[in-house]
Amino acid sequence: MKTLIKLMVNKREQHIVNLKGSPATRRRTSTTGGSRGAVLSFALALAMANAATATPAVDAMLPGRVVSDSSEAAAMFKQAASRPVQPFVAPTRADLPTGEAGELVRYGMELLQHTSELIGPRVVDPARRHSRNDLNCVSCHQAGPSGLPGTKPFALPLVNVVNDYPKLDPKSMKITSLVMRITGMLGQAATPIAPESREMRAMIAYITWLGSKSQPGRAMEGTGLDERMVMPARAADVARGAVLYGGKCAGCHGPQGLGVRNEGFERGRGYAIPPIAGDDAYDDGGHMYMLPLMTRFLRANMPLGASLQAPQLSVEDAYDIAAYVNTELPRKHNSSRTSMYPDVRFRAVGFAIPELFPGDDAAYRKARLGPFHPAGRLD
Repeated sequence: MKTLIKLMVNKREQHIVNLKGSPATRRRTSTTGGSRGAVLSFALALAMANAATATPAVDAMLPGRVVSDSSEAAAMFKQAASRPVQPFVAPTRADLPTGEAGELVRYGMELLQHTSELIGPRVVDPARRHSRNDLNCVSCHQAGPSGLPGTKPFALPLVNVVNDYPKLDPKSMKITSLVMRITGMLGQAATPIAPESREMRAMIAYITWLGSKSQPGRAMEGTGLDERMVMPARAADVARGAVLYGGKCAGCHGPQGLGVRNEGFERGRGYAIPPIAGDDAYDDGGHMYMLPLMTRFLRANMPLGASLQAPQLSVEDAYDIAAYVNTELPRKHNSSRTSMYPDVRFRAVGFAIPELFPGDDAAYRKARLGPFHPAGRLD
């Protein structure tokens, strides 16, 4: 049974179980919602193991599996998109569990808040350099009113992520687990993070706790970015974006988008204001490099203090600023980007690299800058 449980946990990536069978988990100490969420994850894994006979459905979602059949892939994407949607709900600091399980959750929270200082490329101990760049996770997965990283709606929140994985990633056409996703986001670090490490278990514990108030098997409002946003019915104006960037963004992020470093940066202290360009920002194969996605993020989150309910940029302004940032500011090159989205039928709109348009500059420019369909598709 022990081997079977381990197999099923690896398949479904319920890695919260990897609390090393802690007494706090086994005794179900701590009566807060977060601790109950951890125990429920363990109970779910047990139930799956007891019912398991290596069914085709489970095998189909085995992390790392390549999905080469387009019909199967389309069915997977459709199933994920058709899940019932629950209201946005997130725990607060008052819900943080106590005891041993709580310590792991809190450490995971610290890792998201102070990634650079704890596991960045400049930490003193080379064995802890698990992140490629000097950013903190919370720079993108922003904190909501509670101050907890990953809890702001439409700022790539993490509150329902535990219910989203494993899933098919169109960028690789592989079934991706939450552990695989975290590893990928940390990048090609000097010391790759191990799935069984305390740091990985802590981040999984925190993300699982963030989902402790959610309903399993459901999507959630406010997660990801605002897909309802209507794109302007024109190509993005890079020159206009440059003017807007100078007036609305450069004061914080700098004229070249390189951010503001904290004192002690060379010792791993990271940035006071994160860069949006240069080697520490997303590269030219990253998700934010896609104009519709970047537009949605800027509209709901920038400048600092903005939200979807109280935006500080119009959609038109966000659209043009995103175009300027992604075409004119310096950026790290991703040499493997030509292998991304191997099935063109599921290629994300806005993923436009010149290698895909040899000898056709007009098609490349339209794919990169629009005009896009109002829903974000190319016209």
